[in-house]
Amino acid sequence: MGRKNYLFSKSDNGAVDNAIFFSLIESCDLVGIEPLKWLTDVLGNLHDDTPADQIRQMLPYYYMKSHA
Repeated sequence: MGRKNYLFSKSDNGAVDNAIFFSLIESCDLVGIEPLKWLTDVLGNLHDDTPADQIRQMLPYYYMKSHA
């Protein structure tokens, strides 16, 4: 996905944020999760005080294992 997707990022930080987002979406595709469903579920369960271990479990690979 690379260069073309980062072309319109307004800053270096924006390009990094885009790279993270696109990587998560592509990870969903790789493990067979529908990206919109995954993103909706994760954003609904993510809070300011969510522990790091719980956030790790929300990543696509681990999410697939727990929701299969």
